[in-house]
Parts: sequence; C-alpha cells; structure tokens
Amino acid sequence: MFDRPNQLIFYANIVAIVFGAVVILFSDFFLTGMAFIICGILLILEQIKQNKSAFSILDLTKTLTIHDTSGSNATQTQKQVITACHVDNKVYWFKNIPVVDSISNFKINGEAPDVLKQENGDYHLCVKIPTELKVTNGFDLTLSYDYQNAFTKTEGMLTHVVSDDTRHLHLIVELPKGRSITSARVFCRHNGSEEGLLPPVVTGQKIETEITDPILGAEYCLHWNWPEDGIKQKIGRLF
Repeated sequence: MFDRPNQLIFYANIVAIVFGAVVILFSDFFLTGMAFIICGILLILEQIKQNKSAFSILDLTKTLTIHDTSGSNATQTQKQVITACHVDNKVYWFKNIPVVDSISNFKINGEAPDVLKQENGDYHLCVKIPTELKVTNGFDLTLSYDYQNAFTKTEGMLTHVVSDDTRHLHLIVELPKGRSITSARVFCRHNGSEEGLLPPVVTGQKIETEITDPILGAEYCLHWNWPEDGIKQKIGRLF
C-alpha cells in the first residue's frame, strides 16, 4: 500500500498504539495511554486516505481482438466501472498507453477524449465527467482504439499497468480462426523484477486470465505465440 517513507511512518504509528496499550495495562496513566492509541489510529487513517487513489475500480476488463490472421488489424477495448474516492473528482485519466505509430482512433464511451497528450513515451487520455453525475456511486467507462500492423510477428502481448486501486483485472486476447495458438503465459513486472503467474485459460482462439488485487503500479502481461501466417491465408487476402 505504501512506499518506503510511508511504511516507516506507518510502523511508527503502530509502535505508538502498542506503547499506549502497554501504558494502560502496566501503569496508572490510563488517559495518557488512550491518547497514544487514539493519535496512532487517527494518523494511520489519515495516511491511508492520503495514499488512496483518486478513483477505485472493482472490475477492469481489457480485451484485444485481432481481426485477421495476418495480425494487421486489431481493436483494443478497456471496460471498467470507476468510483471516485471524493465527490470533487471529476476528471479521469487513462494512462500508460505506449506511443507507437500503429495506434489510432482513440474513443472514450464512443467520443474523442477531452485531452490526449504524450509524456515519457506514453499516451495519456483524459475524460471530463459531467458535474451532475455522482461518480462516488460508480461510472461506466469504455476506452477503445485500433492497431494497424502491430501483431504480424509470431508472438504478441497484451499488457496493463495498474494506475488505480483495482479489485479484479481481466485480460482477454481474441485471435482469428485459421491461425492457431502454440503457447501462452502470464507474468508481472514490478520494481524491476519479473514474476511468472498462473497460466492463462485457452479456449479455442481465446486466451484469458484474471488477477485479483493486482499491485498498484505493476504491469501485467498476457503473452502468446502463434505460427507464421500460412501461405493459404496470404494468397486468400489477395483476392
């Protein structure tokens, strides 16, 4: 939940609570002990509030659909219900979309994003939530965009960087008929290390995995291999 400096503060508050309990149990300074306990609890609650994301997500489903066996045309959608942690949170950002020439046609709930910018090699997209909506009760958002010639090689990957507190993350890859899957795996990148996760479920041309309580700031990757596009399919596309 916390970075290292905040972890130290958290442990200090725990020590204060424990110290207060010891004072109550082994001395006559009941009020002093209660003061330590109450202050420690209040400081921890405030720390949690300050470190909480502006929005939380119960379920997030990211789906990559490749439309042809050459891997030339694909669409990615990200569906989620966001809940604002404060009534004044009225601007939501989709972050960490790598800048590549093959991406186009960004849409949020069917409309162009209110803001689209590039920063440190990533796209960041903003949608402004209507002021009359109570986002603390939940708000549906769907991000979509298209790829051109992005999955023509014998391996591909769908990734997601966890930018908001998320309960469930669902990654799905839907591949076209006529080009089989040879292998698939799931792994997580976090703090400079890579960790393999449980294998994905493969059903026909569909690959999917679900992660519960993904780590904030971590990148989750669904990787697959498939053979070269066949001669028959290549000739078929010429006619």
